[in-house]
Amino acid sequence: MRFQAIGRWQPAEVFVRWVPENRPRHEEIEKIIEQAWKDAQSRPGVKLFDGPMCRLERFIAGKTLDLDLSPTSYKSFWGTNLNNSWLGKKYGAESLANAVGLSCAVESADGFLLLGRRNANVAYYPTRVHPFAGTLEPGETVDIFAEGRRELMEELRLAREDIDQLYCSAIIEDVSIGQPELVFGAKSFLTRSQLQNRLDPREHDSLIAIERVPQMTASSLNDPAMTPVALGTILLWGREHFGLGWFDAARRAVNLGES
Repeated sequence: MRFQAIGRWQPAEVFVRWVPENRPRHEEIEKIIEQAWKDAQSRPGVKLFDGPMCRLERFIAGKTLDLDLSPTSYKSFWGTNLNNSWLGKKYGAESLANAVGLSCAVESADGFLLLGRRNANVAYYPTRVHPFAGTLEPGETVDIFAEGRRELMEELRLAREDIDQLYCSAIIEDVSIGQPELVFGAKSFLTRSQLQNRLDPREHDSLIAIERVPQMTASSLNDPAMTPVALGTILLWGREHFGLGWFDAARRAVNLGES
C-alpha cells in the first residue's frame, strides 16, 4: 500500500474532469483480458457483470484535489489489476485498467473506527477485513462524495442524515494490484451497536471495531486479515486523531509492501 496524496478535501475543493481513456492497447494484454474473463465465467457459481467503471488518468493534489477520469470496465479491471497486475511491470502501470476504488473510514458516534469482515462469496479479498468500499461509477458528471454516500447506503444503510462529516482524506494505491483508491473520512451520528445492526450480510460477515486509543489502533495494523487498503485507512484515521508523529511511527512499524 502506498500513499499518493494526503489531505482533507471538502466537496467544494474537489474538481473532476472527464477525459478520453489513455490506456495503450497491446495484443498480449487484450488476449489475457479475454481469457481471464472467459475462465472466470466458466467457474461454477461465479456471476460477473461487465459494468462501467472510472479509470484514474491523472490527479493534482494541493489545496484542491483535481481528478482526470476516463471510462473503463470491470472486464478490463478483472483481466489486468485484479488477476494479472504483473502486466503493469512488463508494459507500465498505464497499461492496466486502474479503476478507481472508494473506501470509507467510518467512525461511530461513540468513537470506534469500523471496518467489515468480507464474506467468502465476494470476488475481491474474500474473508479479509476491509473498509466499507466500492468503486467509482461513471456518469455525465462524477460527484465522488455522492458516490461515497452511495457506498455507505449500500453497505451500512447510512442515509445523509446519519452522517455528521464526510471528507476525502487521501489517494492511496494497493500496490499488490496497482489500484488507486480514494479514501474518505466519515463520522456517523450512530453508535457502534446501531451500525452493527445495519451491516449488509451479502458482503460482510461481521463488523470490526477499533477503539480510538493510540496503542490499540497501532496494534490493529498487525492483524494479517487486514487488506492493504484497510491498513491505509487505519493509518489515516490514526493520523486524524493522534497526529503526524503517531502516523509516521506506525507507518514505519508496519509492512505496507510499498516497494
